[in-house]
Amino acid sequence: MFKKIVIVDNDTRFTESLKKAIAQEKKRSVTTHNFKVERLNDAIYQYDLYVIRLDALTLNLIQELSEREKFIILTTNYDTPEVREKILSLHVTDYIITNSKTSIDFVCDVINKLECNDKRNVLVVDDSKLVLAQISLILKTQNINYMLCTNGVEALEHLSNPTSKVDLVITDYVMPKMDGYELVKKIRAKFSFDALPVLILSGTEDTYMISRFFKAGANDYIPKPFIKEEFIGRISNALATVNMFNEIKEMAMTDQLTGLHNRLYFYDAGVKIFEGAMRANNLVSIAMIDIDDFKSINDTYGHEVGDKALIHVANTIQRSLRRSDVFVRFGGEEFVILLPNTPLQQALKVTRKVCSLVRKTPLVLDDGKELFLTVSIGVTSQIDTIDKMLERADHYMYAAKRSGKDRVYTQEE
Repeated sequence: MFKKIVIVDNDTRFTESLKKAIAQEKKRSVTTHNFKVERLNDAIYQYDLYVIRLDALTLNLIQELSEREKFIILTTNYDTPEVREKILSLHVTDYIITNSKTSIDFVCDVINKLECNDKRNVLVVDDSKLVLAQISLILKTQNINYMLCTNGVEALEHLSNPTSKVDLVITDYVMPKMDGYELVKKIRAKFSFDALPVLILSGTEDTYMISRFFKAGANDYIPKPFIKEEFIGRISNALATVNMFNEIKEMAMTDQLTGLHNRLYFYDAGVKIFEGAMRANNLVSIAMIDIDDFKSINDTYGHEVGDKALIHVANTIQRSLRRSDVFVRFGGEEFVILLPNTPLQQALKVTRKVCSLVRKTPLVLDDGKELFLTVSIGVTSQIDTIDKMLERADHYMYAAKRSGKDRVYTQEE
């Protein structure tokens, strides 16, 4: 997040309106200066982001800030080819034409995009050091993290690393060891079109080659030499697609009542964690949790209180878990916890704590009445497929209910 932002502009009316708009969003600290800012001391170089009016009096400051790799958004009233060419030579983040009512919104949009970009990772694949340096410079101005590879083999090795996170691949066509076409095909064998966009760079205008790339799964094509504005625009569009895909995916994997992840998430992220633990020969435990006598709660107090009971139990359990634990609402009044790197005795310690915490933490109803709830929990650490472990934990959970409820049950001690 950009905590310290400075606006350098002689247009007092515009500056005050812009300062208010930037500051009220995320409570940023915004300072303003007029063009005499060049007479200030080195304190002017201590800001995170600069919004500067392009002018003969600010040109030296802009160039100095650019050399220091600062984030700079330029403003200007002049929309001419000459002004555009001048701006493109300055290696700034973006520029805004301020002759419309929406210009302040545009500046805020660019700032928000820059902050989001800090979480984005782009893999650039090209055998030309000159092109890699050129693209690196552009990505820096956009606050985008990047990794550089010189051929398709290196890129695949990077993508195969389970710890690496890549949101976008930009690849050249002609490269040694593995060209861009083969790289796209191999990427699409592992990643969907929406999950990992791929942009192709090439100096050829061969329409047959371009169509082959799209058939292989490329999302977009950028001809060389590329125009900086177009290049940034296509990257932004690709990353926006990833954003949208992730938001939709997150909504689909989130239980709307409790805010926990759901069964779909468990079979996506949970299974990956489980399989990773298996590869590393680490112990894994799974717990199945069910709220006792939940039907009677709905019948006695109504479904609104039933919903509050689900939220209450979910929040109570979550407070006693580690960040690494996968906790989901599995369906109805059932919850599942996947505990990585956890042997049975430790899993029993955790789940008994959960059981006790739910028992001792009442749900306070609107009339002030306290409703005490309990849960039955089945735990297994016997390594098998994740479905069989779930089935076993479910069996133990019902055994806990038959044994009197409000307890943890396992036959593996």
